[in-house]
Amino acid sequence: MNTMTGTAARRLMPDPTTRVRVSGGDELDVWVIGKGTPVVLVHGAVMRDFLVPLADRLTSWGDHQVIHYGRRGYGGRGLPAEATDIPGQVVDVLAILEALGIEKAHVAGHSFGGYIAMELAARAPDRVLSALLLEPLLGQVVRSAEGQEEMRAVAEVAMPAVIEQLGNGDGHGAVSAFYDATSGVENARELVERSLPRGGRELALRDIATFLQVDWPAMGAWMAEPLRLPDAAMPIVWVGSADSGAAFAESRAYLEEQLPGTTACTVADVGHYFPLLKPAETAGAVHEWLTKLRLGRLDGGRRTLARST
Repeated sequence: MNTMTGTAARRLMPDPTTRVRVSGGDELDVWVIGKGTPVVLVHGAVMRDFLVPLADRLTSWGDHQVIHYGRRGYGGRGLPAEATDIPGQVVDVLAILEALGIEKAHVAGHSFGGYIAMELAARAPDRVLSALLLEPLLGQVVRSAEGQEEMRAVAEVAMPAVIEQLGNGDGHGAVSAFYDATSGVENARELVERSLPRGGRELALRDIATFLQVDWPAMGAWMAEPLRLPDAAMPIVWVGSADSGAAFAESRAYLEEQLPGTTACTVADVGHYFPLLKPAETAGAVHEWLTKLRLGRLDGGRRTLARST
């Protein structure tokens, strides 16, 4: 089985380690990186390779095997032949584990991918060692005026503008507008594209339709339902940025209230794209938590990483 060794960002992505068929017309590209305890990374919206810099850093310690994959309709494949909701994408992760012969794995998801990680932990706890939630927005539980306004700004202002730009043929403008709306960083395009593997912008341009036509409706449907939580015994860590906004802070606080064993880690204040913009700090938090979990030294509670200079 081919693997790819961790290097710096701006790498050129190699051919997938394997491909896993999940429907009659849908096949997922899967990369297996490093050796050790398996950790599945579930990417969020638009950028398939968003978590690759994190994977590189995480595998540098030599005790984590990272499974990175492109969700349905990503990687320049066009819209999925059989679109599925968030619980349906849980089945895709299980298909990957089956194909790789992995009984249990840690599952880490960023943003939209965090919904899949949560659902997997709730629906198939026997296959999950722990759930690592990299700032999924739990819109069902956001009640504060500030948090509600943040969500409205994205749903009612930013996303319609992205859709309009794409419809007018300005795909590059639509992708840049998406970065600005969701990253929490001003003029995010340069930072994002400097951090993604080579060709990341072109890939995002090809994949943004999957987000708008498949993921965005699935996200709305998921948030319309009551939040499904994993069992309280499931080890969970929330990793987030210090300044991602009230809606994310309220989402984290709800998990800590409902599942008191949840650990919360804060990365330097670089907005919602912290795993891409600060992969070393994010990987350090994840590695430390996984190590404590493996050694039985996890006490729960909140901690803050030193702010990078």
